[in-house]
Amino acid sequence: MKLFAPKVSPFTSAPAPVEAPASLKPTPTPVPDSAMRNPSAAKRRFGRRWLGIDIGSSAVKLVELSRVDESYRVEAYAVEPIPAGSVVAGNISDARAVGEAIRSACRRAGVKPQKVCAGIRNSAVVTKTLEMDAMLDDRRMETEVIQEAGRHIPFPMEDVVIDFEPMHLSAQDPSKVDVLLVACRVEYVAQWQEAADVAGLGLDVVDVESHGAHYAVLHAAGSGTPVALADIGAVTTTMMLVDGDTAVTREEPFGLSADPAGEDLADSPAAGRAFEASTVDSLLALLTRLLRLVLLASRLESVDRLLLAGGGAAIPGLSESAAERLDIAVEVVDAFRGMAVTPRIDGASLAELAPTLFTACGLALRGFAEIRT
Repeated sequence: MKLFAPKVSPFTSAPAPVEAPASLKPTPTPVPDSAMRNPSAAKRRFGRRWLGIDIGSSAVKLVELSRVDESYRVEAYAVEPIPAGSVVAGNISDARAVGEAIRSACRRAGVKPQKVCAGIRNSAVVTKTLEMDAMLDDRRMETEVIQEAGRHIPFPMEDVVIDFEPMHLSAQDPSKVDVLLVACRVEYVAQWQEAADVAGLGLDVVDVESHGAHYAVLHAAGSGTPVALADIGAVTTTMMLVDGDTAVTREEPFGLSADPAGEDLADSPAAGRAFEASTVDSLLALLTRLLRLVLLASRLESVDRLLLAGGGAAIPGLSESAAERLDIAVEVVDAFRGMAVTPRIDGASLAELAPTLFTACGLALRGFAEIRT
């Protein structure tokens, strides 16, 4: 899904269940030992790079990955705070401040991006699954989808950008194909473009953040049994249920915006910080409710595994308490599982920030899917 290159021209509403494109790939294999033993050869091999940028309520998170065959390497990462109020309800309100933070993050990470994939918040887009004639060619399907979009989007078509992607044959009618339609207000994409201009970046892909997270889940957990992901941010907590190529998301405005010392959790993991028992209990109740909602939406009866991401993932004892409350296996996710790491990166620091960088990593992975399609 590539909202930045619109076929016509997201808008605010509660996000509908999001189904990710069917082009997702299984977990890549680790980097060959020969590449690790020969850094100069590895540098030549890992030539194709994508930068994933995740804009949170209080920080810019970016990850640059390179790939050869189906193996990935982490080339750079950074987390850069942004001024309070620069991003409100997931939407950029001060593009200059956000752009300067992106520029600073790139400078800190030492990257000059070749390709950039950015994410728009789930709440800024509306999705709809359409049934189209499976025999339509690309041009005819585009025309039909644009016409159908006008019936489902409660805004003038000149005020929105839309994109779509065929997914799989309809379960009800094999002569039809399910097509994922995503729409977003022009102003939201324009805000991102303005911030990118300030940062001196070109945007190759702008996609929904949940699609990036879907790629990251499949990399971290594989494409076997269904798995749930809870992304606990500074302002919003999002639950995603991934079942192969399909994902369902629900989010609520509940976060752990600051600790008693005033340090924002979006900027660093929550490990070692103290939280009121009532706050943690409220979070556990929220996770229970959101998990129930995504299970109902997906029509699955249960899931055996929950991954925790975001700045709040490392709250002391949270994974153990969640496992006991939900009666499933719970673990803090490793966004970079099986990936090589360039020698100039401190592996321990990267591992500590891995849950916070989860969506940014997924957006970088999403960029490589653009090459395949």
